[in-house]
Amino acid sequence: MEKKAVLSVFALLLILSAFSFVQAQIDPVEELEKINNAYQCLEDKVQETTCSSLSTQEKIFTLLSIDECQTELMSESQNDGECWSLGGSTSCDIKTTAQAILALENTGVNTEKEEAWLISKNTTATELAWYLEIENSEPATCSIEYAGLSPYTVTIGEEGKLSNDAGSCLTLAQDDNWLRISPSCFDQEFKVSCDQNFLTTLLFQKINSPTIQVLQSSSSSSAFGTTTEKVDSTCFSQGSGCNYEGTLWASLVLNSLGKDINSNLPYLVTLTEENLRFIPESFLYSITSNLEYRTATLSKQISSKWWEESGDKFYDTPLALYPFQQEESLGEKINSKEWLLDVQDENGCWDSNVRNTAFILASIWPKTFGGSGDGEGLPDCGDAGYFCTSVSSCSGNLLSEFDCPSLLKCCSVAPIQETCSEQGGTICNSNQFCSGGNQVSTGDLSSGETCCVEGACQTSTPPSESTECALGGGECRTTGCNSNEKESFLSCEFGGDSCCTTKSPGGGGSFWIWFFLILIILVVVGIIFREKLRDFWFGIQSRFGRSSRRPSGSGRPGPGYGRPPPHHPLRHVPERRILLPAETRQPTRHAPPRKSGAQKELDNVLKKLKDMGK
Repeated sequence: MEKKAVLSVFALLLILSAFSFVQAQIDPVEELEKINNAYQCLEDKVQETTCSSLSTQEKIFTLLSIDECQTELMSESQNDGECWSLGGSTSCDIKTTAQAILALENTGVNTEKEEAWLISKNTTATELAWYLEIENSEPATCSIEYAGLSPYTVTIGEEGKLSNDAGSCLTLAQDDNWLRISPSCFDQEFKVSCDQNFLTTLLFQKINSPTIQVLQSSSSSSAFGTTTEKVDSTCFSQGSGCNYEGTLWASLVLNSLGKDINSNLPYLVTLTEENLRFIPESFLYSITSNLEYRTATLSKQISSKWWEESGDKFYDTPLALYPFQQEESLGEKINSKEWLLDVQDENGCWDSNVRNTAFILASIWPKTFGGSGDGEGLPDCGDAGYFCTSVSSCSGNLLSEFDCPSLLKCCSVAPIQETCSEQGGTICNSNQFCSGGNQVSTGDLSSGETCCVEGACQTSTPPSESTECALGGGECRTTGCNSNEKESFLSCEFGGDSCCTTKSPGGGGSFWIWFFLILIILVVVGIIFREKLRDFWFGIQSRFGRSSRRPSGSGRPGPGYGRPPPHHPLRHVPERRILLPAETRQPTRHAPPRKSGAQKELDNVLKKLKDMGK
């Protein structure tokens, strides 16, 4: 019987151990339950606080996620419903207004007035330097005309160098290879004609920066033909100059509404490095669908879990993943989901923060409301057999009569996700790096893989066995840890590498699994050996209930030691009382008792006998 019981316990141990391994992956049922709890927590917090008491940011993201606080948000608008301020200010704020338009439009509210105000804040970006390049394969003579003035003549020499300025608007620059356009002439059209075949394009850079950017579009013409170039560089202004974060949000929202925001891209692209805290690559990927920005966004994930560029990981993570609302198989998104579900508050929210909880739900686990502005819901795009995608990714027709979450629009055809091979690249695995080329993130990559374009995949140098990472059982990787690994604090041979160790099964919940496993085993063992345990327990009780002293000359234990005699109740041990020490008193002296007469006579006789014996 005992053998069968031991086998049963061993089988139970294997089952629970296997269960703990399963817990390391996202369980769809558990995920749904936790997300329902998150939505309920947000609902409860909004009802408890009331919409009118929430901040403007909290109202915006609450409306975006659970379709509540619309009336209160609209009542906070300035200038007769044109715009919104931030933090109690009376001045309208570009970013806040753009976010409010996004939330209101998502629920079907007409936002034409708000959009018009936002567009009115678009102004020329003066932070950039612009150049006109005239390119040909042989020497040529060209004429440049602008502002209704007489044409200026410029010759191009053997090495492509220009001979002279072309008026006050165009001056020689960059070793006479280009003509710099004066900021006061950004609104001018420059017409160029040459006596040889030629090409013209515009280049730009941040002032005092060595990096030169080239517009994707260029113009070419045969001899004596004409091309036209004009600087189209704008931003959204606030106060005395451009506001970068405001321009990001305004461009994102207006682009989703079908507005042309291409003139904002030079400003946004050029000033990216100075504004990394806003995760501009996420905005730029959503606007342009350019794989370069996709790769840059995903590569910033920390520890295969979160993003934290501004210092708030619960805001930055949904911001970085906003363009990937429909990509449920994306490895970085799955990793962030696992982390968010693991650190979720007991009440279902995140970080006890209304705005962040609402943004996480709206970005990563969004719901559609089917708003149409007339009280009737729009049918869901996916249910109708169409595809929710960004405006830039739609190669078919945009269908406004169907509903998609927030930034996405309903497209008649599926978005085209270029594979690595279509990009002309090679897939590198997690132990390889792209040498001599560019790494891009394409739709056909698995976790840890990269697409190497114009380069070659090379195996990473094996880590030195003397590194802390290797000695600690880890592996140094150049592209971050895989989904089944975690980043360790141990150092690698190269500072930019990550030390990756295998995740322990079960994650944070494994403690309770093993706790209950041990508890079950103890209960089973107790049932099997209950008779022996009963005898052992009685022995412990009797040890404290009877004297443990053995009678002298006896080899058998006396009563109270070992197993008690049958049919005899245990001796009751009276409660011991500890007495406090009494007061110290001097002993009472008593007078000696007075002797009787007979006693005196006896004493005299004894004394005389004693004297006679001397």
